[in-house]
Amino acid sequence: MRRWKLISLFLGLSLTGIAFSGCSAKLSKAEPSKAPKSSANETSANRIGTAVGDIAPDFELATMDGSRLKRADLNGQPAVLIFWTAWCPVCKEEAPEFNKLAAQFATRGVRVIGINIQDSVARTEAGIKEFRIQYTVARDPDAAVTRRYKVSGTPTIVFIDRTGVVRYFGNELPVDYPSRLVTMLEQKVKGQNG
Repeated sequence: MRRWKLISLFLGLSLTGIAFSGCSAKLSKAEPSKAPKSSANETSANRIGTAVGDIAPDFELATMDGSRLKRADLNGQPAVLIFWTAWCPVCKEEAPEFNKLAAQFATRGVRVIGINIQDSVARTEAGIKEFRIQYTVARDPDAAVTRRYKVSGTPTIVFIDRTGVVRYFGNELPVDYPSRLVTMLEQKVKGQNG
């Protein structure tokens, strides 16, 4: 009987470790993608992916208010995608910084979108309330978009410029995010006057 208790304890601890390995920004930082040697308007041969310079993959998700959000809806304005889960302590810890970013840049034209990964509607709502999230949240119930964006650990932050090109990908909000977002806001789109 004692052997079964030890086996159960070991399995429980192993499963807990696996669950928390997904919430890994502080445990194993992903190296932010390096920018290719090209101009701000060029992409990596128009490749779709999540490396800096790639065109961000398409998606369509339901937001918490019931509307649909497509990646194409973000064209023409910079965007910040924040992949998160309600059970992730690092996501909760970083939430005030994401709210600060949204407060500072949403009124200037940057779309800030939280993408919740696989939590139920109730758990997502509880996470929004607990983390005091103040920006749009969409749900990725089957993690299809999460896989397409090659998310490894939460939170994962993706900056996408006006033309749909990835300009940052990592597990931490970059310290210089204000200057990065200002540069993205100042970016001219082909065919735009001025």
